[in-house]
Amino acid sequence: MIGRTFVLAVAVGASIALTGACGTGDGDVADSAPATTVFSVSSVRDDHAVRVGVLAIRSAVAANGQYGPIVDYLEDELQRPFELVPLAQDELFEAVADGEIDFVLSNPLSSVQVQRLYDTEFLATIDRVGTGPEFGGLIIVRADSDMETLDDLRGADVTCVAFETAAAGCNFQVMHLREAGIDTSEFARFTETPSQDNIVLAVLTGDVDAGFVRTGQLERMVAEGTLASLDDVRILDRHEGDYPYPHTTPLYPEWPVAALAETDGDVAAAVADALLTIEAGHPALANANAAGFVAPPDYGPLDRLVVELELRSWDAAD
Repeated sequence: MIGRTFVLAVAVGASIALTGACGTGDGDVADSAPATTVFSVSSVRDDHAVRVGVLAIRSAVAANGQYGPIVDYLEDELQRPFELVPLAQDELFEAVADGEIDFVLSNPLSSVQVQRLYDTEFLATIDRVGTGPEFGGLIIVRADSDMETLDDLRGADVTCVAFETAAAGCNFQVMHLREAGIDTSEFARFTETPSQDNIVLAVLTGDVDAGFVRTGQLERMVAEGTLASLDDVRILDRHEGDYPYPHTTPLYPEWPVAALAETDGDVAAAVADALLTIEAGHPALANANAAGFVAPPDYGPLDRLVVELELRSWDAAD
């Protein structure tokens, strides 16, 4: 290993650990939203290194632990220095706009919006252990709730992770409801709760009537002991099939790795080849709960979701 640099600057007074971890390596972190921590790309850097911006949700340290080994792998394969740059959601957009990074790894909804705004190129998509390159969203209520159908959400108190950039923690469900003829304006209240763990707990305590979380979130909480039983909650409009977890929404593509438009084409091609040919079981994949990477699938459904919901980049591209 040449010596990858982990670049991090934390704003004064901010905590390095963000409120509400959403997962430990299975992609569940994708849809939590940062509260107070600020990650800066203006810190000490190696100007000769290839910089990989990674969406950091739980904390910068957690992002490095989860995806740092993959960046180390790329460094070894390409025989040149790499830096992992953990970024909050808004900072990720800014870093791409300012050309401060060469590659970006983020949740699919923010990745598509970045692509629409800045013409990034998707190179590879994470293939998660057990669930593959797709995931979806749930709408949950307490097990003893009298809410039985999506129509019952009208007049309800509902919470999600983040309105603009959360994928399976918000907008997958909003799109599903829109297609069922239900608008979030019909809720009694619709709030952001930047932690999927806290969303589940708020449903259990009755602080909210319903919450939006991603596939696998409930099972992870049971495994960790933060949720006593899957029977404590119910999933509205529950669908099951070949996918390992029940879900409310359709399934969408997982996190992609993308190259900026200005990134050297030879480097981008080498990164893509290294990711797509990494062997299953390689130790670099373990912390990300990844079986490997696959060629990017069709992200068109996410483009349509962005346009339909008029999210941040809805008018940036056809």
